[in-house]
Amino acid sequence: VTCAYDGQEAADLLEGNTFDLVLLDIVMPEQDGLETLAEIRSDARIKDVPVIMLTASGAAENIQRVSELGVQDYIKKPFLPADLVARVQKKLDELRPEEILLVGDEYSQLLELQKLIEETFPYETQIATSVEAAEKFLSERNIRLIIANAEMKFVDGYEILAMVAANEKFSAIPFTLTTDKKLFAQLSKISQPPPVEEESPHASRKKIASVVTSAIGYELDVRI
Repeated sequence: VTCAYDGQEAADLLEGNTFDLVLLDIVMPEQDGLETLAEIRSDARIKDVPVIMLTASGAAENIQRVSELGVQDYIKKPFLPADLVARVQKKLDELRPEEILLVGDEYSQLLELQKLIEETFPYETQIATSVEAAEKFLSERNIRLIIANAEMKFVDGYEILAMVAANEKFSAIPFTLTTDKKLFAQLSKISQPPPVEEESPHASRKKIASVVTSAIGYELDVRI
């Protein structure tokens, strides 16, 4: 987290650095938040940076101007710290692409699975061939589903499952322990374009849950 104490300092920092999100006050010395937001939106290099207004100003004209500049997120001060954290987390989750993590020790097979999944579903996939690599991806990426090979020779899939279960941040991520053969069979069944009556991409998004639940034989509440 980097702090700027007025709008001009914020604009200078944005031009020289990459930030995932800006929390921007309106009432500031030298250059206020509305001027700063307008400057951000007029600069091609930084115009797409996500912004949440964090301010005590609830004036209707300010809210309207902020909306005109493409910002819908507005946190009113005073705020509860837990609410601020939740709102920031929600925004970051919206901005990061949802990804699927494939875990196994046969890299060539994982590449085939990666290709098949990315051609069938609107998700990117990451490949991990060790517990350490899996933990790194889970910490740094927006992983929404873990598919691990239960027949790994050199990596213990159950050790990975234990690592996920023991971490409060990871434990809510749906985890599927299956085999390449079963997963390939299930994915192959739905790799054709969906029928006309189905609505994409929602139909495809729902199907990934059906694939993994079929592979392991019981229902999961997969939020994808």
